[in-house]
Amino acid sequence: MDRQWNRWLAPASFAVILFLCIRVANDIPKHEYYWEANKWDFMLKDMLVVLVMSYPILFSIKCWLRFCRKKRLAWWKEYGVVILGTPFWCLLTMWIIRLLMGLNLDLYDVPIPIVVSILLGGFCYTFLRNQLIQKENEVQRLQLEKIKNDQLQTELKFLKSQYHPHFLFNVLNTVYFQIDEKNEAPRQTLELLSNLLRYQLYNDGEKVQVRVEVEYLKQYIGLCKLRATKRLQLQVSFDEVPGEYEIYPLLFVPLVENAFKYVGGEYCLTLGMYLKDGSLHFDIENSIPESPVPQERKQGIGLENLKRRLELLYQGRHALDIHKGNTLFTVKLVIRL
Repeated sequence: MDRQWNRWLAPASFAVILFLCIRVANDIPKHEYYWEANKWDFMLKDMLVVLVMSYPILFSIKCWLRFCRKKRLAWWKEYGVVILGTPFWCLLTMWIIRLLMGLNLDLYDVPIPIVVSILLGGFCYTFLRNQLIQKENEVQRLQLEKIKNDQLQTELKFLKSQYHPHFLFNVLNTVYFQIDEKNEAPRQTLELLSNLLRYQLYNDGEKVQVRVEVEYLKQYIGLCKLRATKRLQLQVSFDEVPGEYEIYPLLFVPLVENAFKYVGGEYCLTLGMYLKDGSLHFDIENSIPESPVPQERKQGIGLENLKRRLELLYQGRHALDIHKGNTLFTVKLVIRL
């Protein structure tokens, strides 16, 4: 209800203030008094025309303001149109008044109303503009608060989800101590699995040293070898990387997992990592069964997730080349550190 009243009262207030300012600016230099020199019917018509004309001009100003905010126009373009449009509105209003009074428009009476209307119109536009910007800032503030709240909820869910890995650790430890000490192989497997899970849990966000990631990959490869066939011919090469080089963790695991999962044919798997010109190179190649007729296989989400993570973490600073031949599947990943 208040907004409806403001919508109708604002143009009327603008008209009254503009009318009074023009009268004062005209009367003071001439030492004349508009209220004494004219009849009431003349003054009433004069005020009514200004009042009626104030509604379309304020409506136009608001429309122009919304257009400028939407298109993000420069401030000088915004005010340039206001400064040029206000005199046109002022001349049109004065012409309508003179037409109703049966008088001719005197050019000597034009400058003062135009100057006053430009100043008042500019002030009105600035006031409305600041109000709109304040509303936009309030909306952005509410959106930021919502985002922060969502982040807190996500963090809370993450903290709750940590319960499950810790529970799994406890179960693994229980199973570990239940296995007879003479059975070293299953005890070592459980210990290796526990270390891998711990690394994934506590190193899934911040950067780690490249050599720390390499140690994790070696353990992961060791676990994959336990369930691989004895026919597997594995070649692993990791060059020494200085400690100052860091990388986001768990980027190479999908490639290693994919290679062990689909290796076939001659069962050859080769992978290596080396540093060259400030870029980390990771090459992995596995043989695949030679098939004369390509078989459609549903693509997993591992490689797609990897591509998305690389786009987010190393946008414009990575290159991922995946090539599938007749007998070899090759992946080359380069990350500029």
